Amino acid sequence: MNNRNFSGVLTGPNLLSCIDDMSLADHDDLTHCTQIATLSADMVCSRFVDSAKWLNEYVNTLDFFGWSVFQDAIFTRTRHDVLRSVADFLVESAEKMPDSRQGNAMIDTLDALKPDKPALLSLDQESLLGQHFQVIPARYDAKGFLEIAVFNLELVASTKESNFLYVESEKRSATIIQQRAYLKLDKRILETKRTLIDKKRREIRMKRFDLLKINP
Repeated sequence: MNNRNFSGVLTGPNLLSCIDDMSLADHDDLTHCTQIATLSADMVCSRFVDSAKWLNEYVNTLDFFGWSVFQDAIFTRTRHDVLRSVADFLVESAEKMPDSRQGNAMIDTLDALKPDKPALLSLDQESLLGQHFQVIPARYDAKGFLEIAVFNLELVASTKESNFLYVESEKRSATIIQQRAYLKLDKRILETKRTLIDKKRREIRMKRFDLLKINP
């Protein structure tokens, strides 16, 4: 698989969105760390009951594998009205990030996800139709370090519908409650945990859907 055709991964309640120059090895490392951190957080508490506690455990697990939080901070909960669809909200959020490519990467990821019915069904089930899910844009910084933004999201809507990312706002009123954190990977630390990561990932039963760009 060519990394230029790769736009992201859906695994559990997590949608990873990646710029097109990311190596396949880094895609795999990010996916495996995300899966392990998700399962670790799920063992501490329900993501649907206490999302703040869940996110804290998720980030702590990533930190163990070498992902350090910028300024040791997780940003507090904020509310945002969904004016069109959740997918549009995600694109707008990505476009506000420092790397202008991330907006286009998010569009590619959402376009690749939309026709993938098994992936959409999995996301609906894992998130309880958007009640709790995460979107994780990834990129390299100017020095080549892998960075991610973790958007921890809760959809509060007048009605619950399948394919919740793509439901237009005229069909319901909706609000997103968001927490976020920014993390950077120290690969030296990750490599010291490689044996443990390989062991844990072999034990994981979480579904994974690789999302490929749709040819124009």
